[in-house]
Amino acid sequence: MFKSIFSKYFAVISAIIVFSFLAMQGAQLFLSSRYWLDEKHHLLADNAQTIATHTADGVSPIRESNGMTVYRIEKSTLSPFIKLLSMTMDCTVVISDMDGTVLIMCDENGDEMSTEGAVSLAGAFDADGTEFYAVSTLNGLYEERQYTAGVPIRHDGKLLGYVFVSLPASGLGQYLRSNIQISLLAALGVLTLTFVALYIMTEHMVRPLREMAQATRKFAEGDFSYQIKVSGRDETAELAHALNSMARSLSSVETMRRSFVANVSHELRTPMTTIAGFIDGILDGTIPAEKRDYYLKIVSDEIKRLSRLVKTMLSLSRIDSGQLRLNMVDFDLLGLTGQTLLTFEKRIEEKSITIEGLEDAEPMPVHGDYDLLGQVLYNLLDNAVKFTNVGGSIQIHIEKRDDRTVCSIRNTGAGIPAEEMPRIFERFYKSDRSRGLDKNGIGLGLYIVQTAVALHKGEVLVRSVEGDYTEFSFWLPDQIQK
Repeated sequence: MFKSIFSKYFAVISAIIVFSFLAMQGAQLFLSSRYWLDEKHHLLADNAQTIATHTADGVSPIRESNGMTVYRIEKSTLSPFIKLLSMTMDCTVVISDMDGTVLIMCDENGDEMSTEGAVSLAGAFDADGTEFYAVSTLNGLYEERQYTAGVPIRHDGKLLGYVFVSLPASGLGQYLRSNIQISLLAALGVLTLTFVALYIMTEHMVRPLREMAQATRKFAEGDFSYQIKVSGRDETAELAHALNSMARSLSSVETMRRSFVANVSHELRTPMTTIAGFIDGILDGTIPAEKRDYYLKIVSDEIKRLSRLVKTMLSLSRIDSGQLRLNMVDFDLLGLTGQTLLTFEKRIEEKSITIEGLEDAEPMPVHGDYDLLGQVLYNLLDNAVKFTNVGGSIQIHIEKRDDRTVCSIRNTGAGIPAEEMPRIFERFYKSDRSRGLDKNGIGLGLYIVQTAVALHKGEVLVRSVEGDYTEFSFWLPDQIQK
């Protein structure tokens, strides 16, 4: 079953809060009960010692027949004093003689209780007669368990009796119940405020995630214009920035894809329409027999154009998909340049173009992909021949500079307008001027050049002066760093 992050987070934090509260309350009750018991223990012991001291001061000396003087606790003399103390101390006070016989017993209200038939307290004390503290019925004297502190009564070092001061053991339960009630009332208010704050905080934390989920659904539907509102500087904000950046990238890719499809469709449709039209004209006799060779030549040129287009598309596809693997070999870049230049011999002669820079050039060994760099040279030389003015010149220079090999191809001609320079390496981009001069190009040549050189860890540079010249140069490192 689906459970939202909100419910999971809220449930977990709530459980932690409740568990922590219960643990804290348990520790508080334990510590407070220990404190209460310790306080009662000390209170009872202090009260018992006070009564024992006053009792010892009020004993009466009696001379026996053998001439010895003994001291006895006089009930009649001590009783009013004990009543007052028991009421004042809010405790039950019991005084016994040294044999354990109960002499006086007063409750917490100061009322004297009958001692007739009272159980003997003999054995309540150890033989040494030291102070003690116990939770008991005191040999059955009380019906219920009591917290009792006992202190011996001594006069001139002689043991005369005992004082017992007691409180009901149920007092702890009453104290704890009262404490729990107060704690629960306080906890109810605190937990209510805590859960409200937790709800608001959780909602605040989860809201960006909901927006991100909505954004991803929009992206899946192809709507990359949706942008997530970003606030703060935490990890969630960083993720939102990343998703927005991804959306912009996907939007750019989608725009590029649509442009790619549109351009390819246009470039394929134009020659195919021409071919189909001329073939149909030949077949149905619309084109006279004497002009068939002329139109068949046009058809042949359009087929060659389609072949170049398909070849370029395949190269582009291999590069973009990452399937292109460089076949690195050692070869002579100068020799490859000369061989590539021969493919343009007819066009060079037709335009009376002068080739300069290769007369005294020496072989230039490089390490790279022979076929891919051959396409780079072909595209650059194709552009140079295409845009060189009639009777103009093409200068080719290949040289070694430090740890790289540099090849430059410079042609005279109209040059490239400054406003078009930033876009010349874009896919399918053709300037207005080139559209008139290059009717067969599709605007992929320079893009492939830049991509191919980049695969070799090199760089392509361009310089141009409008109305004077255009120069493309690329450099290749001696050793390609992986």
